[in-house]
Amino acid sequence: MQKMSFGVRENNFDFLRFLAASLVLVGHCYWLSGRLPEEPLRQLTGNTDVADLAVDVFFVISGFLVTASYLHGSGNVSFVVKRALRIFPGLAFSVMFALLIIGPLSTQLSLVEYFTHPQTAAFLTNLFMLTNYNLPGVFAGNPFPEAVNGSFWTLPLEGLMYCGVLFLGMFRLLRGDMVFVALAAAVVGYFMLLPALEIDSLTLTKLSRLSMFFLAGSALYICRNSIPWDGRIAVALLAGWLLALGNDGWFAVHVVTLPYLVIYFAYMPVPHLASFGRYGDFSYGMYIFGFPVQQLIMHWFGPHIGIPGFALLSLAITLCFAVLSWKLVEEPALRLKRLANLPHMRSAH
Repeated sequence: MQKMSFGVRENNFDFLRFLAASLVLVGHCYWLSGRLPEEPLRQLTGNTDVADLAVDVFFVISGFLVTASYLHGSGNVSFVVKRALRIFPGLAFSVMFALLIIGPLSTQLSLVEYFTHPQTAAFLTNLFMLTNYNLPGVFAGNPFPEAVNGSFWTLPLEGLMYCGVLFLGMFRLLRGDMVFVALAAAVVGYFMLLPALEIDSLTLTKLSRLSMFFLAGSALYICRNSIPWDGRIAVALLAGWLLALGNDGWFAVHVVTLPYLVIYFAYMPVPHLASFGRYGDFSYGMYIFGFPVQQLIMHWFGPHIGIPGFALLSLAITLCFAVLSWKLVEEPALRLKRLANLPHMRSAH
C-alpha cells in the first residue's frame, strides 16, 4: 500500500488540471462543429462526453484542494480572498477579451451598433458570475450558434461549492460525517429525487452532478489518512470504469471510481510530472479562453476544418492566451496573497 505524502507540494495537480482543460477543448470541438453525436465517449455513455468527464475531474480536484485550503487557512476572510483572487482576475480578463476582441471580430452588426446594443453591456454581468452567453450578432451562423463563452456555466456552480465549504467551516461542520451527509444528499438527489419527481431542470441536474464530485473530493481530503491508497485498488477501479462503458450503470460506476482515481494519480510518483507547472498554471486560462477562441475559429473556417485540425489549432491558440492570462493577470493577482500575508497553496478552479 502506497504511503501518500499529502503535506508536500510534490504532486501532479498542475498536470491533471492542464490535461482536463485540454480535454474540455477537445470535447468542445464536437459540440462547436455540430458533430456531437460523433464524439467517441458520448457514443459509449449516452450523455457524457470527454468535456463532461474533464469537468468532473476539475470538481474532484477543487473539492479536495479547496477543503484543504480552508482547513489549513487562517480564517474565513483569508479563504474568501484567496478564492476571489484565483477566480475573478482571470475571469475579468476573459470577459473583456470576448467583449472587446472576439465580438468586434465576428459580429454581424456595425461596431457602433455592437457597442451600443444593450446585450453588450449585459455581457458584463459575467464579471460577477451571473452567466450571460451572448453578444449581439456574434456567432449567429455558427453550428453552435450565438454562445460566446459556454464554459462560464461552471463558475457560478463552483462558487456555490465554495460557499458551501465556507458555511460548513464557519459553523465547524467541515467534518467527515457532515460532508458524507451532503454527498449522500447529492447522490440521492441526482439518481432518485430528480428522476422520481420528473424535474426537468438543467441547472438542478448540473448542480447535483457536480456537487457529487466536489463533495467526493472534499471527503477524500478529510478522510485521506484513513483511506487505503493502493495501486491495486486504483487498477481495479479503472478496470471497473472501463468495463462499465456502454452499460446503463456506467455513470454510477463513474461517480464511485473517478474521485479515488483522480486523487491517487495526483500523488502517484511519476518522474518529472510534479514539476509540470514550473512555468505557470495555465489550466484556468485554457478553460475560460478556449470556448470563444474555438467559436472564432469555427466562424472563420467552418465545420469542414475537421476535428483533428480544429483541436490542434484550438489548443495552440488558446494556450497562447492562457500564458498571457497567467503572466499578465493571474500570477500577479496571486502574489497579493503573499502581500496580504495569506497562506499560499496551489488552488483549484
